[in-house]
Amino acid sequence: MYKYKSCAKLNSYLNITSKLSNGYHELSTHFQLIDLFDDIEFSKNTVLTFSSNTELDPKNNSIIKAIDWFNRKFNKRGVFKVSLNKNIPIGAGLGGGSSNCASTLKFLCDFYSVDLNTLDMDEVCFDLGADVPIFLYGKSSYAAGCGQIFTKDYSHNSKYILIAPNLSVSTKELFQSNHLYIGPQVDETKNNFFEALINESEEFNAFTNFFKKNIPNSMQNKLRLTGTGSTLFIENPLQAEIELIMGKIENNFRVFRVKGLEYYH
Repeated sequence: MYKYKSCAKLNSYLNITSKLSNGYHELSTHFQLIDLFDDIEFSKNTVLTFSSNTELDPKNNSIIKAIDWFNRKFNKRGVFKVSLNKNIPIGAGLGGGSSNCASTLKFLCDFYSVDLNTLDMDEVCFDLGADVPIFLYGKSSYAAGCGQIFTKDYSHNSKYILIAPNLSVSTKELFQSNHLYIGPQVDETKNNFFEALINESEEFNAFTNFFKKNIPNSMQNKLRLTGTGSTLFIENPLQAEIELIMGKIENNFRVFRVKGLEYYH
């Protein structure tokens, strides 16, 4: 049996700088790896099977897609028993599915003695997802292109509190939103998807309204959105802020206390 951990990430900021003719979008962002993990176990098997502590489709998820992609690319016929213990919220902007995909590729490279560096980041990005390359890269970093070009390694090494509502967001719909600002200006204090998400998701709008009614303005100014949402976070929160947020926990959101990671392999 082979055991791997998949870490989550935050986007310290996320700007969409242009839309390409192929439909993809160029961006400017900072990926911060954090110590929130999923656990994956692989074992050789006669058929490909997948089980999880969530309701993920056992035949259509990022792990199965990674195995199929690897088998086609390297002419393999690998079939495995895969077990996923998921702790990272799904569809929350924390990169859980992409991290699972990257961990699967790492396992397959180890299993078949393939140099991980032979994987082309452009291929991985466009075939498997724009957030997968950062987890293969394994270091907190600034990124450009569609998320696969790493321009400067940097980790905030901060503490964070994450506020994750129990709702999943469609990344595709947000990229198509008329409320998504696309422009060349880079603002490292903003996530361009925040405005789009509030306008496109009644659930998220209700969540943010509820949350903001229960915290002071000083805390509201610290709230950031990661990825395309729906998780909000505060960097280096004060103890009083942590206690206030923890006291507001209801059935409609979860809270995580995490730390930044410089790297994770």
